[in-house]
Amino acid sequence: MPIERKTIVKPYLLLCEGRDAEGFLINYLGSKALAKDQRFSNEIQVLDFGGNENLSNFLMSLKNMDRFDQVTSMAVIRDAEKDYSKACQEVSGSLRKCGFISSEKCGVWSHDDKGLKVGFVLFPLNSCAGTLEDLCLRILSENNFKDILSSIDLFLKAMETSYERGYRRKHKNKLHTYLSSSDEYVTMPLGLASSAGAFDWDSSELEPLKCFLADGFSVGD
Repeated sequence: MPIERKTIVKPYLLLCEGRDAEGFLINYLGSKALAKDQRFSNEIQVLDFGGNENLSNFLMSLKNMDRFDQVTSMAVIRDAEKDYSKACQEVSGSLRKCGFISSEKCGVWSHDDKGLKVGFVLFPLNSCAGTLEDLCLRILSENNFKDILSSIDLFLKAMETSYERGYRRKHKNKLHTYLSSSDEYVTMPLGLASSAGAFDWDSSELEPLKCFLADGFSVGD
């Protein structure tokens, strides 16, 4: 279960954008793919900071939370959205505005004079525009998921052409159409689907995240 957001109980904090990302990350950290080192699940605390517009306020309040002085590493993870470079600037700017050290580059850790390590990373983990849903579409656990997604592409195209449906967030439509097509995941939000086996935690697509966390949170030393 997610830890209440205003209580710090672990030395490593992973601040994420929204409940879907929170559930996804908690389940990834507790997955068999990372089970060789239990510090991934035991020492990293995931906290939902809300929407991107809430990050600065959350960072300011974080400093006043009990036990923040015991935090040794802190990372922010959010969607790159439509502009990867702009997203990097926004996260780095929010961190600096709130008095934290930050590199301007995604995936790079910085140390302040008190020893706190701070970094950030952006979904979909490939230095491009996109979202968590884009990443999820690449790590689905079914062996034939690419064929299924191709059929969903045709369906969505037909809906656009024949019924003049417009999809501003097609990556979300595509992922949730996939989940709804299975009795195992129908009605499930992304975070819950991640605990039900929808994603392949051993996927090489997650290697950048694993390396980032291991480096900044000293997991595996």
